[in-house]
Amino acid sequence: MALYAALTVAVLLVGLFYACWWGTNMVFHPYRMLPNAVFPEQFGLGYEKVAFPSTDGLTLRGWLIPAAKATDRTVFFCHGWGDNKGDLLRRFHFLAADFNLFLFDSRHHGESDGDLSTIGSLEARDFAAALSWLKANHPAWTRRLSLLGLSMGAAMGVRGMAVHGGFRCALLESPFRSFNRVVHQFALNAYRLPYFPFVWLTLVLIRARVGHDPEPFSPVLYAADMPAVPLFFIAGEKDALMPLSEVQALHAMCKPPKELWVVPGGEHGRCQEAAGPEYDRRVREFFLKNG
Repeated sequence: MALYAALTVAVLLVGLFYACWWGTNMVFHPYRMLPNAVFPEQFGLGYEKVAFPSTDGLTLRGWLIPAAKATDRTVFFCHGWGDNKGDLLRRFHFLAADFNLFLFDSRHHGESDGDLSTIGSLEARDFAAALSWLKANHPAWTRRLSLLGLSMGAAMGVRGMAVHGGFRCALLESPFRSFNRVVHQFALNAYRLPYFPFVWLTLVLIRARVGHDPEPFSPVLYAADMPAVPLFFIAGEKDALMPLSEVQALHAMCKPPKELWVVPGGEHGRCQEAAGPEYDRRVREFFLKNG
């Protein structure tokens, strides 16, 4: 009986380890990666393809899209986990009437190199590289620079603005507060898994596999240090991945001037669809006023 019990425990432990190892792969490799299916020419926009190295040598790729009329006002975009620059362009191409647009793919997304995503920590290198490249190669585009981040991109933007500065305003849709919390939330939503032992061991394995702890890159540690520039938070009323309470807590930490718009019926990454034309109008008005 003792041997049988020991074997049962061993099998359960191996199964737990395997399940959590698989969980790390879910974080590293978004299970719904959008294809590269949207390009500027589909909206009649002229553009330049660009490529530049991240701080660890990976090649990142992006687009420079000049405004319809010459201007130094520019929007710097950061996409979400599993998304890409094309999806952001699909949503926000209307901004090209008034602003230059700079969009790039973070590592392991879109057309950029890389074999894993960390939902923010390694992506912080990509943010720094993209901003540095834009300043060095198109300094006029950074004189009146605004930021637009969606989900993971919004989280990247919080830290990026606190660390690097230089932005006149930012729109942050559905940012998460903490890496650990968003991994836990995903596990709850998708698999109803408790924090211990499943999420706890998954986080341990993530740290072991990437060689660092992603949690210290979380927005909750940087929100209070963001500059006092206009911030426009957008949250979906029915967002199950980034619950409203998470966005509210992050918004509360930031300095004014700031605004939080809770979109009725909005789900994660679907606030634009839920709000309809009001979404585009409010986004455009925010950047025209503050950019």
